[in-house]
Amino acid sequence: MRILNWNTQADKLTPASERFKRVRNHIARFDADIICLTEAYPGLMPRGGQTISSELSIWEPYESRGARKVVLHSRAGWSHVDKQINSQLPEGRFISATTEIEGMVWTIVGMCIPWHGYRTSKSKWGDKSLDKWQGACRYLATLRKGILPKQSERQRTILVGDFNLQIPARGYPAARSDVNQQRRLTLSGWLIPTSGIRRHFIDHVAMSTDLQVECLRFISKVAPDGQQFSDHNGVCIDLASV
Repeated sequence: MRILNWNTQADKLTPASERFKRVRNHIARFDADIICLTEAYPGLMPRGGQTISSELSIWEPYESRGARKVVLHSRAGWSHVDKQINSQLPEGRFISATTEIEGMVWTIVGMCIPWHGYRTSKSKWGDKSLDKWQGACRYLATLRKGILPKQSERQRTILVGDFNLQIPARGYPAARSDVNQQRRLTLSGWLIPTSGIRRHFIDHVAMSTDLQVECLRFISKVAPDGQQFSDHNGVCIDLASV
């Protein structure tokens, strides 16, 4: 099974732009079975299959134009879609579903973990403002305590999206930070093939231990002609059951 993961920087895209068309065509070239795009427009997905999106967040004006924090696509369609309404989980940054590829059922958890400055502006949020990285800590704790235990068997299960964290921590966040400790606790026992391979890489894939990587390719944020695709690098991984 081939999965593609990329933050496409929708705040710099409009569906009618030439850049939008270039990004969409580039995604299609990878011919992935499953695609997770964060900060993305559903229209970037290939034709056929089924595309699902997370609920609305606070990401305006881009969501009013159709963008969402997490968008998932499967060439085989989705079932058991869960957008996880949870008071501790930041809104619009989660969606999970199952899909059947080559006769096997896969569980995909699409995520967009908050960045360090999520809701930190006191002038905007007042008493509801958060400390630096507090939104990410809450997200990771909620995953660990309320969501991931439901995948008790952890077979053909993939956590994918914009983690907004270097793994291992190399300054974003700091190695001794609370959020890095939360990340280590939450992802303990998961394989992370994107860990440690590029210093500024934050769009990760974590997977259950019954899977192995057959091929891993990076998706550059810069096109071959030097024009910008995104402000994030992406990844495309071929997986198989052990």
